[in-house]
Amino acid sequence: MNSEELISKYQLNWKKFIWITLTVFIIIFFISNVYRLRNDYSSWQTQQVQVDSSLNEAISFQEAGMFLEAKVVYEGILGNISSSRFPDEYSITQNNLGDVYRNLAQVQDKEFYLNKAIKAYRESMKRSTNDYYSIDYGQTYNNIGDVYSDLALIKDNRTNLGMAINAYQEALKMRPIVNFPTGYAKIQNNLGNVYGRLAEVTGKESDIEKAINATNEALRVYTADNDPIEYASTQNNLGHAYRMLAQIRDKSLNLEKAFNSHNEALKIFTPENHPIGYATTQNYLGNAYVIQAEVSDKEQNLNKAIIAYQEALDIFNREQYAEKNTIIRSNLERTQMLKNNI
Repeated sequence: MNSEELISKYQLNWKKFIWITLTVFIIIFFISNVYRLRNDYSSWQTQQVQVDSSLNEAISFQEAGMFLEAKVVYEGILGNISSSRFPDEYSITQNNLGDVYRNLAQVQDKEFYLNKAIKAYRESMKRSTNDYYSIDYGQTYNNIGDVYSDLALIKDNRTNLGMAINAYQEALKMRPIVNFPTGYAKIQNNLGNVYGRLAEVTGKESDIEKAINATNEALRVYTADNDPIEYASTQNNLGHAYRMLAQIRDKSLNLEKAFNSHNEALKIFTPENHPIGYATTQNYLGNAYVIQAEVSDKEQNLNKAIIAYQEALDIFNREQYAEKNTIIRSNLERTQMLKNNI
């Protein structure tokens, strides 16, 4: 064999060696990755079982009203999963935790837990939106609006009411009246209530009109026959808005609309069946009669206001409803002074 044949044979053997080495490497790489993926999947399955079990435990605590216990479990879940690996579970946990924080805010550290609720709700929506989850997002935006509405009672009233309005408007995008009439009405009523509260701060006629428009939108859905409690509550909100508008313009006309709305609410809210709703409506009526006294029959309308406030105080007694009792008693005393000065 000459030198050229030797070189050729050597090159051929070298190429075979390279191909064999590469093939072996690829096989080893493939097997190791399959093994790793199998282990990762097995680990994921094990963690999935643990997460599901913890979620069920937390939900059970939550449904039983054991909110501190639910909080501990939910927060524990979030400490062990990521939004990328368990997106559905992460979103559900954050959303449920927002609900738990809202409930805790009713009994302790109100501002602290309301802020945590907002953060949790927003965190639950960081997953990309699609049609399948639009219902959840609509409810979550409504929840955020509710929390900002509650937060406005504690601090930064105007700012937080504005944030509530923004959240409700986002919710409405996902609750069209055609597909979600009840959800649409609920959000519109919430929106009307918040615009009414904002009008008390700003004194703007435009905010009152927005409150009236939103409330009337809710009444496109709510009826006395099908949704009596919601219907009556919404009528009260509408009457309250018309009373505020009466203090700006068309006093007699808007007071008439306010009386009509509150009297409509009283068809549902009776002292026997719905005492709280009845007392709330009587307080609203008292406020309206005081303004009516500025227009006509001063003594007669002040007497009607006094009777309405007394009706409300029969239910909102000092022992059980100290805050409401104080407000209504103040209204009553002011009205009695107006009458005595006639």
